[in-house]
Amino acid sequence: QGEFATGQYQEIMNKASCLSLVSNAVLYWNTLKINDIVEELRSQGEVIDDETLSHISLLPFRHLVPHGTYFTGLL
Repeated sequence: QGEFATGQYQEIMNKASCLSLVSNAVLYWNTLKINDIVEELRSQGEVIDDETLSHISLLPFRHLVPHGTYFTGLL
């Protein structure tokens, strides 16, 4: 919810770094998927202007679980 429960600087920085990594991954994933959708629509004859695409946000994340514990397999 935008708050860190602990007041220890090191832990806050660790969580902030992880949040940044997850946010960047979401932006990358959304960029790839939106590009795939636009290319598919254009191949079907749909006209999609680049001006229209400039108004699409890459930030939505309803398809993800942003809060929780993630295990990456890295130790």
